[in-house]
Amino acid sequence: MKRKIKGLVMKGQDFLVTTHIDPDGDAIGSAFAFAFALQSLGKKAAVYLSDQVPYRYNFLPAPRVTHTMPRDGFDAVFVLDCGSLFRIGKGHEEVASGKPLVNIDHHDTNDYFGTINYVDNTASSTGEILYRLLKYLKVRIDKNIADNIYTAVFTDTGSLRYENTSLNAYKTCEEMVKAGANPSQIATMVYENHPKGRFLLLGEVLRTLATYNGTVAMVHVTGDMFEKTGTTSEFVDGFVEFIKEIGGIEVAVLMREIRKDLYKISMRGKGKVDVAAVCSMFGGGGHRNAAGCRIEGALEEARERLLKALGTVQ
Repeated sequence: MKRKIKGLVMKGQDFLVTTHIDPDGDAIGSAFAFAFALQSLGKKAAVYLSDQVPYRYNFLPAPRVTHTMPRDGFDAVFVLDCGSLFRIGKGHEEVASGKPLVNIDHHDTNDYFGTINYVDNTASSTGEILYRLLKYLKVRIDKNIADNIYTAVFTDTGSLRYENTSLNAYKTCEEMVKAGANPSQIATMVYENHPKGRFLLLGEVLRTLATYNGTVAMVHVTGDMFEKTGTTSEFVDGFVEFIKEIGGIEVAVLMREIRKDLYKISMRGKGKVDVAAVCSMFGGGGHRNAAGCRIEGALEEARERLLKALGTVQ
């Protein structure tokens, strides 16, 4: 796959890089790093994001970012950290037509939507896969690339704590530090630089905490809570990991109201339950210990459907 990607990059001149909606650190870091890498090879590159960059990643060096899907003028599209094409948001239909489509990802549930698919579900992160590719392309890793790839790996492994933290994850981070990434600065900006409103929102969310059989913890967040605290959906990033810390809990669930009778589900596990299998029942996916989906219905109905699904998966 790397050879095919190299051929495409060498032949083309103008590229579009994109990633999934509600982007996390791996999505932002990988997309930004790859755009910088393409530019270092003398190519033109822009990043399309359906959503804004979350505040906690605003410190990262950024290439040209557009929030309007370009209609033409690029030789290929690179979709990073995205298990299904529709997950890039608005404009995914246009991306699927005509241009070569390169799918670079590490999700267990990736559906191989690309004309070229570089997918490795044993990798800690898309950032780790991307570093392999950049070495193959003989890209010099400068500080802009290093900051972004380090952030990608660091955040998707839960600060190098999760089960997906492999030796290759550590080696990738080591190489990024050698190239100029500052671990302390990145950790501070990602985890210790939140607006006050985030903690006001966390207080509201924790009041909804409920546990089931001592192994499942659930919380929810509504539009009214966002309005009351002056926050938006990006402020809930990390809340589901917070309740996963409860002793004895094997599955943590955050239900976020998107609109009336529609909820975005974020689910995290500790290894005993395959949460990707649960989320796939509702059209979602991810990894065994981190997955997501959307569920239609009133809050209590959605909660009951989730609990029923959890009872069928071990």
